[in-house]
This record gives sequence, structure tokens and C-alpha cells, in this order.
Amino acid sequence: MRILLVAPSKGKRGRKARHMIRFPQISLRYVAALTPPEHEVHLVDDDTETLDTSRHWDLAGITCMTATAPRAYEIAAELRRQGTRVVLGGVHPSVMPEEAGKHCDAVVIGEAEPVWGRLLEDAAAGRLQPVYRCEPGWNLDDYPLPARGAGSAASVLGVVPVVTSRGCPFACDFCCVRNIFGRVIRHVSVDRVLQDIERAGSSRVMFLDDNIVGDQAYASRLFDALKALHIQWVGQASISFVHNSRLLDQAADSGCRGLFVGLESVSEARLARMSKSMRDLSSTVEAIRRIRESGILLHASVIFGFDDEDESIFDETLDFLQRTRVPSATFNILTPYPGTVLHDQLAAEGRLLTRDWDFYDHCTPVFLPRRMTPDQLYQGYSRVKRSFFGTASIAARLPANWRTPLLFLLANVGLRLSLREERDLVRSRTAALGYAAPRGAPA
Repeated sequence: MRILLVAPSKGKRGRKARHMIRFPQISLRYVAALTPPEHEVHLVDDDTETLDTSRHWDLAGITCMTATAPRAYEIAAELRRQGTRVVLGGVHPSVMPEEAGKHCDAVVIGEAEPVWGRLLEDAAAGRLQPVYRCEPGWNLDDYPLPARGAGSAASVLGVVPVVTSRGCPFACDFCCVRNIFGRVIRHVSVDRVLQDIERAGSSRVMFLDDNIVGDQAYASRLFDALKALHIQWVGQASISFVHNSRLLDQAADSGCRGLFVGLESVSEARLARMSKSMRDLSSTVEAIRRIRESGILLHASVIFGFDDEDESIFDETLDFLQRTRVPSATFNILTPYPGTVLHDQLAAEGRLLTRDWDFYDHCTPVFLPRRMTPDQLYQGYSRVKRSFFGTASIAARLPANWRTPLLFLLANVGLRLSLREERDLVRSRTAALGYAAPRGAPA
């Protein structure tokens, strides 16, 4: 069979982002690796390539998140008009299988590895089933590593994506990761991780794990082994791991240059109620200091819009980030993705403004906040971003981050450039939902 595998872009009609910083795509490379050699496989990243839907394929597999679901459905419709059978998988189809099923011939619920071989056999025999379901818990070493040579290998600055684990023990009400991958952290063996990095052929790696230090014993073994490869890497981690001084030193010695860390909120009341171990701001301040002194650039993730926050959270957040000289940050508006406790709660309370997934982009309020209006939420969020990435702010934070000057400037300048593009993107969405368009530009 001729098989097309597609990672759709955000927004309909393949809207391409020029400056928006994006994570590299890897999930379809696992699917390609699972496909027997008698099949022809072609991968397309809709963010960076032009997808020709006029060609006929025997089978198309499309993976999507909620934000990319509208484009996935659009591509699926175009391919099906050409007679191609379409399979939808990924996070969004896994939590919304009935919706996804209206746009395709088969839906994969959960991870693809254990069911892909059977799905291909059924497709070749003309008996494709409407649903293929995978339960979490299988061994990651039982299936091939991602196909590194398949399709386009577009990346930013030569950074290649690598996965060492799946699963998450936390129960954040705005996240559905453990619904898909399970509550137990499963690992690729360290030897296979090293093999995958060597096959990728780059000295710059991004670990896509939700928490690279979720299992600290495994992380310790991994970091020790990475030293022999002499690579530079970035990843995502819970900030609480800095309590383990030895592990932080191992991370730095292994080539860690940056960590994406979820602060979620700088509200003392909010931190005390979260199911993570960093329960007060003084601990967070100390953790930020220790990460900086290790020579690792901390990239903070901050979310606005929780029910216990009012407009004071914006100045409080900006003051905290400037006072602690946080090197770089991503700011998000709380987004109630389907499959999460948050979505179910807001739906039950009648507080969702739309179920058009094109609006679920982290920068458009799609629900009614409890202690401010949607416009106040957006304008406060936008003001924090403009101020944090303003020239004066960047200059004030640079001296404290002298250990990582290049990475600091790349992150801040890249995110500063993305502000204008995001402003243009959000303008039509905020107008459609009935509140104000973005104001201003970075200073």
C-alpha cells in the first residue's frame, strides 16, 4: 500500500507560522518504523511542507491534538474525496473518538504501536474497523525506535526530538496526558535511548518527555550515560527535582542547556492546592536560583485564568519573574481541553464560550473566568507578555543569566518576534467571541 502520514498545522487551510516557536514532531516516525517495508510510506509536516491532497494514497494516517483537529478534519475530507481511506489518531481523537469518527474511516484510541500492525492488515484485506483501541501499560522496548530517515527532517537549529518515557503520575485538572499514556511512567531503556540519539545524527537534542526527571533513579542513569555522547540537550522537568542536588549536577554535566519548567502560577494560594511538591514561592525562588547557578537556562511556563485568580495576578506574576530574573517564559491562557477535568467542570457549569477547536490555542480565552471577564483575562495576559519581552525587561534580566547568554537571547528574541504574529492571529478570534482585540506591541 501507499501510505501517507500527516502532522497537521494549527488552524484551517494550513496556516503557516513564521516565527512561532514550536516543538519538533516525532509521533509519526514511530508509526513509520512500525510499517513493514513492503509498504511505501511518506511523511508530511503540514507546518513546514506543502501537502498535495490531490494525489491518491491507499491509506492516510493523521495525528492531531485539539488545536490541530480543525486542520486534520479538513485534510481528511480532501483525501477522502480522492478515495483515500483515512485513519485519525493522537490525543484529540483519543478523547473525542465519536467526533473524530465522523471525519475518517478509522480512529486509533490511545497509543498506536500495539494496534498499527493489525490496522494495516485489516486495511490491506479491506476490513478496516471503525475503532482500534490501545490500553496503556505496554513495554516501550517491545517496539522499534522512531524512523529517523523517514520524510522531512526539518528542525530548528538542528535540534532532533527524542522520547525516553511516557506516562505521568500527576493529576493536573487541565491536562489529559495520563488519560492517554497512563499513570505509571514507562521508559525506553537507556541503551536504546543512546542508540536513538546516535542514529539521529545530531549533537543537539530535545527530550519531549512530559517530565525528564519524573523517575529520578532512571534520570540519574540516563544523565550519566549521556556524558559519553557529548551532546547538548533541552527538556521538560518539574521544578521540584532541584531538591536533589546530585541529579541537578548530573543534568548539567550531561549537556543540559535548558529546562522547560511549569510554574503554573505564582499565587501562594494556588500553589498550596496543586498536586505537586513545590508548595510555596520561597521554595520556587530558591529552585530558580539553583538552576541558574548550574548553568542551565530555565524556561518557565505560566498559566493565567484559574478560578482563584483576579486581575492582580498579572502584576504579581510580572513582578515575580522580573525579581527572580527568570531567563525566559511561555505565557498561556488556561485552556479547557476535552478529556480533562477542567473541561468537564466548565461544561457542566455552562462556562464554555465555544467548542470550535480552532480557538483552543493557549492565547484565546474560550471560557468565562470566575473573577474577571474574558477581555480582562486576555488583556492582562497580553500586557504581561509585552512587558516581559520588552527591551528594558530583556536587558534587566540578561546580567543574571550570563552563563547562558546565547540561549537567553535566542529564546527572548524568538518569543518577542512571535508576539506580533500571535496578535494578528488572535485579533479575529477575540472579535468572534465578543471581546476586545489585542492592543499594543512589544516595547
